[in-house]
Amino acid sequence: MESRCQLLPWALFVLLAAPRLLCAQGTCSHGACYPPAGDLLLGRAHHLRASSTCGLAKPETYCTPHGEWSMKCCRCDSRLPHAYNGHRVENVLSSAGHSRWWQSQNGIERVSLQLDLDQTFQLGSVLLHFRSPLPAAMLIERSTDFGKTWEVYQYLASDCSAAFPRVPLGSPESWQDARCQALQGSPLHGGKVKFSVQDLASTITTSYSQTIDKLGQFTNLRINFTELPHVARQGYHSPSTFYAVTEMRVLGSCFCHGHADHCAPSEDPQAVLPSRRGKALSLQQVHGRCVCQHNTAGPNCDRCAALYNDRPWAPAEDNDPHECQRCNCNGHSASCHFDPELYRASGGASGGVCDHCQHNTEGNNCERCKTNYFRNQRQDLAHPEACLPCECDPDGTVPGSICDPLTGRCVCKENVQGDRCHLCKPGFAQLANANPMGCHRCTCNALGTRQDMPCDDETGRCFCLPNVVGNDCDQCAAEHWEVGSGQGCRPCGCHPRGSRSPQCNQFTGQCPCREGFTGRTCSAMQQQVCPDRHYGDVRVGCTECDCDFQGTEDVGCDKTTGQCFCRPGVTGPRCDQCQRGHCSTYPGCELCHPCFRAYDGDIQRLRLRQAGLSNSTSRLPLGSGGSRFGPRLSQAEGNVQQAQGILGRSSATDQSLAQVGSVLATIREQVQGMNPDLRFLDETASLSRELEALNSSLLITNTQYQSKKTQFESSRSTDLSGAFKTIRSSYQASTNASSLIAGTSGLLAESQESRRNAAGLEGGLAESTSKLLTLKGEIASAPNLTPVINKICGGFRAEPCTPARCEGLLCPRDNSTACGAGRPCRGIFPLSRGALAAAGEASKEFRSLSARLEETAQLIKMTETSANQIQSNTRRLVDQISVTRTQIEGDVRRIQQFIQQVRNFLSDKDTDPATLQEISESVLSLRLPTDAAAVLRRMTEIQKLATKLQCPESILAQTAEDIAKAKQLQQEAEQARNRANAVEGNVEEVVGNLRRANTVLLEARGAIRGSGSSLRFIQERVDEIEAVLGPAEKNVKSIAGQLDGLMERLSRLQRGADQNRLRATDARQTAGEAGEQARSAQQAFEQVKQMYAELKRRMEQSPPLGEQGSRVQSIDLEAQALFEETLATMLRIETLEMEIQESNKALMSKSARLSGLEERVGRIRDAINKRVAYYESCS
Repeated sequence: MESRCQLLPWALFVLLAAPRLLCAQGTCSHGACYPPAGDLLLGRAHHLRASSTCGLAKPETYCTPHGEWSMKCCRCDSRLPHAYNGHRVENVLSSAGHSRWWQSQNGIERVSLQLDLDQTFQLGSVLLHFRSPLPAAMLIERSTDFGKTWEVYQYLASDCSAAFPRVPLGSPESWQDARCQALQGSPLHGGKVKFSVQDLASTITTSYSQTIDKLGQFTNLRINFTELPHVARQGYHSPSTFYAVTEMRVLGSCFCHGHADHCAPSEDPQAVLPSRRGKALSLQQVHGRCVCQHNTAGPNCDRCAALYNDRPWAPAEDNDPHECQRCNCNGHSASCHFDPELYRASGGASGGVCDHCQHNTEGNNCERCKTNYFRNQRQDLAHPEACLPCECDPDGTVPGSICDPLTGRCVCKENVQGDRCHLCKPGFAQLANANPMGCHRCTCNALGTRQDMPCDDETGRCFCLPNVVGNDCDQCAAEHWEVGSGQGCRPCGCHPRGSRSPQCNQFTGQCPCREGFTGRTCSAMQQQVCPDRHYGDVRVGCTECDCDFQGTEDVGCDKTTGQCFCRPGVTGPRCDQCQRGHCSTYPGCELCHPCFRAYDGDIQRLRLRQAGLSNSTSRLPLGSGGSRFGPRLSQAEGNVQQAQGILGRSSATDQSLAQVGSVLATIREQVQGMNPDLRFLDETASLSRELEALNSSLLITNTQYQSKKTQFESSRSTDLSGAFKTIRSSYQASTNASSLIAGTSGLLAESQESRRNAAGLEGGLAESTSKLLTLKGEIASAPNLTPVINKICGGFRAEPCTPARCEGLLCPRDNSTACGAGRPCRGIFPLSRGALAAAGEASKEFRSLSARLEETAQLIKMTETSANQIQSNTRRLVDQISVTRTQIEGDVRRIQQFIQQVRNFLSDKDTDPATLQEISESVLSLRLPTDAAAVLRRMTEIQKLATKLQCPESILAQTAEDIAKAKQLQQEAEQARNRANAVEGNVEEVVGNLRRANTVLLEARGAIRGSGSSLRFIQERVDEIEAVLGPAEKNVKSIAGQLDGLMERLSRLQRGADQNRLRATDARQTAGEAGEQARSAQQAFEQVKQMYAELKRRMEQSPPLGEQGSRVQSIDLEAQALFEETLATMLRIETLEMEIQESNKALMSKSARLSGLEERVGRIRDAINKRVAYYESCS
């Protein structure tokens, strides 16, 4: 409870801090803001628990001071949730009212009230309103991790130095500095304890946000009562000591780190809006979810929102909201995360990394396109189509390559071109994914193919020059020749009469002439022909053909010019060389492998390029500057001619190709060394590039040609399948041999390592052997164990004793001292024997003490049994009184209900008079007391006996204390015996412990005897009360039995009356219907009667009607009978109404007599209730 001196500084602090708090909570835009505080216990009673509550297991009795010298004892029964004398922990809620409270068990020193929340909240203050005296010591704790660890807020005690000697006094100086505050005053009822987080931090900081951040956060709150209140004795009895709290308030709000000004339910953050009318928030449940501001998120605003992580999150401060900053994701992401390393690298400018970049972007800010996407320059970076796919053709793109992120251009294979790598280069076709080069080179003959269209890029089909045929455009059409012209083939022009066939030689154009004709076309008449292999004019003389006749036709040469006619596959001026496409040694000249055509086309193209370069060089302009390059140009021209001569040969050899390569290199060097100011014609502008391409192509062609030539020559004379098998077997043998070699090297290394280890061990063994010998010699002379033996045995041995040699017994009997009473001894062995003897004596004392302890234990057990039995009888008697009171109250209620039922029954107009008479006689026959005197006499007797009992609960409590004291004394005796068992030193201490144990046992027996006398007194008083209550209980049961019988009869009669009432109602209804029918019948009868008179009159005037007349007469008789019956029924109804009126009069008179009986029963009930309330009420 706080005094006025304590309240004054606190009030001043509140007045000074109020403007700052209002500013902090008023707005969230300039700094920290906090939700309004409310009672966190409202709606969370199930989260509050107490470690001790009275009457949970069984009813308990507690006694408190009543007046100056007397005490009042009451019962606590908390087994039912809403019992009037129950004191469960949920009674501390402010909604439970001030007439209910929580109370702990009697005498329990350490008790706690604990609030376990399911999420983090912000604590403002705690208010405790005690019904009991204030505790002597208590402390307040909190947990921020759901009960795993606890931290003390503050210690509170009436005497801090005694309750918490190690805790300093005063105000805290740091956040972890828990101090003790004094609890002043100890009122019997109504003491208050208030704890405030703001007050606790007032001496540490003036920042409210820092106070909340350091002290406000909590998930669990625990109030620990550590010392019961000090209550003075009342006369000869001690009052019960316990903790009782009428109201507990935990004021706080949702914990938001200063980023929210109101809270909302967890399922709907917008459901609860802040109150603007200042309503009482203490009556509303405090919700746990923060409605976050400052771009924060989470139940406690403990993180930045999804797209606001560009700066690190921080709790808000008084003047700085620490608002989370938005990440720059260029519109391609909905969330980001904070990267500390990036934040430090940027110098604190930005640390946000965008998550899951969309629209094919990537990067910390989604600022660049993903792999295989390029930047769309026609759209802004924030546009969804800022990055477009590169769309590279996988067949023509280098595997694993990526396109240019700026232009989208793909990385093509060697023989592929285009931005998407979807086209073959000129001279290449058939784009395929499996081809590492992308496209195959076209096999078209360069001499017979159109230069503008080398081949179809999809099918590889060649586009031939005019009159050129073949898949590769490598031969002339029929009757055409000169495919090497580069302009297409021209007609043979063979003379129809002079040639044997229109087909000519495709390379020379020579037609096959008939006899007597000559010339290329066989158009000239040959008058005299030289013999075969000769030419010239026969008139002058024939000359032998300058030919190698192994390579010529039979005719040898032209008869006129002497040009050699080479056979197929042979070429040269003398027909002494193999033609291109024939690879064997002359004069064999067999056709080359089909792959020759692919490379021959390259050689032909190189040849054409060389010819073009030669022509370009010859057309260079003449001028003053040309004279300087004359020698160089002449030298280059010579080199070109040399290359042309080499290329013009029929077959290419390794030597010739190498020579061509060197010549081309020389040409390239000479061209590069020319004057850079020299200007060439347009057709020679690319001379340098063409020379470089020519050299590169020549080298590649040479390498490929040599490889294919070697493969072809080796495959010509060898079976391919056999060669493959041979290669595979050789490879397998090589692999096996390699494996064996590898294994052998490993084994060799292991063997070498083992050898080195063995050598090392051998050297170590020799060294260890020498050390062992040295150690053996040292043990033979040292150490001398004789001094140690004398200390152990207590003797005076003089002979040396070493580990290697020690003669005789170590402890001979004649060379030691014996310990005795009053005689000192030396040596461990004699001392142990003396201790053993002392232990034997102490063992005898232990056995005697154990026997006495067992007797004391039996006595305590018998006393405890008697006390439990008497306590059980007393509680049974109290329960019996309670049951009897309950029965009496129930009987009174039943009597009231019975009287009301009788009154209602008698006041019923439809009740039979005989039934009324029977009920009245039964009620009057009840044997009730004529007045309350008999009941008062019984109550007086019970009161006298209760006065003699002198508070049995207090006597039983005192008896329990005596039994507990006896048990404690017995435990002290057993502890003394245990201490004696543990003693290893002197026997006098053991004997002293045994004597103290005997003294304790005597005190225990005295306490037990005193308890026995008190228990016998209680038993006598209980027997007397039972003797008085027995007859009273029987009378109550007799009256209850009579009432039960009367109630049963009344119910039976009432059911009969109800049936009679229904019958009467039916009869009345039937009578009414009968009356209506009678009146209708009367009217009908009058009509019939008139008709009958009319009919009779007519009958008298008319002749007899026979059978119809008889029927009319019978109807007349029946109508008269019905009329008479109706009149009789109406008379009976009138008689019944008169009888009912007389019965009502009788009922009213008997009801008046019953009212007096009800008043007498009420007076008796009031007297009983007053006595019962006097003895069993607890206020």
